[in-house]
Amino acid sequence: MDNNSEANVSNETQNNKIINNTSDCKDINEIDFEKIELINGETPHDIKHRCLKLCQQYLAGNWLQQTVDTIKVKRLTGGLTNQLYYCGIDKQSTDDLQETPNEVAIRLNPSKDTLISDSDKNKWLSEVVVSLMVSQNKLGPKIYGIFDCGQIQAFYKQRPFKVNEQNDPKLVTELFEKLARVHAMDVPIKKSEWFLNELYKFYDKSTKKTELFALLNKSDIFAKNNLKDEINWIRDIIQKSDSPLVFTHNDFRSNNIMVLENSIPETGQQIVLCDFDSSGYGYRGQDFGAIMSEWGRTPNDVKKPHYFPDDSILRSIFDIYVKETERLFGKEYCEAKRVTIDEIIKETKVYMLYYRLFVVVYYMGTDSKAAFFAMTNTVMVQRVEIAYNNYFRFKEQFIQQYLV
Repeated sequence: MDNNSEANVSNETQNNKIINNTSDCKDINEIDFEKIELINGETPHDIKHRCLKLCQQYLAGNWLQQTVDTIKVKRLTGGLTNQLYYCGIDKQSTDDLQETPNEVAIRLNPSKDTLISDSDKNKWLSEVVVSLMVSQNKLGPKIYGIFDCGQIQAFYKQRPFKVNEQNDPKLVTELFEKLARVHAMDVPIKKSEWFLNELYKFYDKSTKKTELFALLNKSDIFAKNNLKDEINWIRDIIQKSDSPLVFTHNDFRSNNIMVLENSIPETGQQIVLCDFDSSGYGYRGQDFGAIMSEWGRTPNDVKKPHYFPDDSILRSIFDIYVKETERLFGKEYCEAKRVTIDEIIKETKVYMLYYRLFVVVYYMGTDSKAAFFAMTNTVMVQRVEIAYNNYFRFKEQFIQQYLV
């Protein structure tokens, strides 16, 4: 879930390193979640040669005159599925007519170096289609090149969409107008729903991690509340909510929302959405629940009690979404698809409930070896207990508001 794979970072955030080794921490309060970087896999030893060759092949222009000694390559991020590198020419052209970019972001997915099965190939093809469509619709990063294990994208100096940005009406308006346009996309990929299966998949994995599972079962909150029963309950609530099937981002979080230092000249806009690796058709509420689970909260607030945002906040935000959807399709479409603010507010709370429960089973069942997950069992138990308690706070609020 906590994947920051494609957010191009500014110079300031490039220097932030993991401030402590989470695998050495004995208490969750020792971890500063603001400073953790997720780094996945080793940087290839020939990364400069690889980046240069790609830029010469796909960009040409000024790149054809460069060598590994005249370019700069820097590891930016590495999430659960890919790695992102900055690649720039040391002596950049100041020619206003220069059409070839002097700096780009190169996304590499090592797991795609060899495509083995037909399902791998289909997934890769879907990612290509999605990347091109969100680029052409000016919703995601501009694409300069696509190859069999990655992409060349525009490089943006930016910051993620955090609490300060949530308080900027201009940025909030742009963000939820763009979310409405994402949901309006007609993408030629599979329209099969997979969402609820994730809960059961990670729950099954968690039961195989016997030591952690045994520790959690001794916890008071787990002893009093059967996790499988809660998974079945949230499944029923989601099915009753009947959220429409649309094209969704599926990881619509602050780290996947870039706020550019400088507006895009053609549009005057500042927000670019990124990390569409998990995108596909799913329930509309998935994206609502993901972003609103972070609303008004910092990464370190993971240690604090969590409640639904006030309805007045949700109403002002989703008024933007509904108006943009009406502009795109008209009021008749919105009425048919239940695009009303009240419906969306309820839907958002359903999926906020889901995400709090998903955090529980995800941390219990994840196989990731990335530094962010390399926690002692003691810290992992604390992390899961906090998430489970927050889930029950949400559940109590939801029952009071809708099921009384």
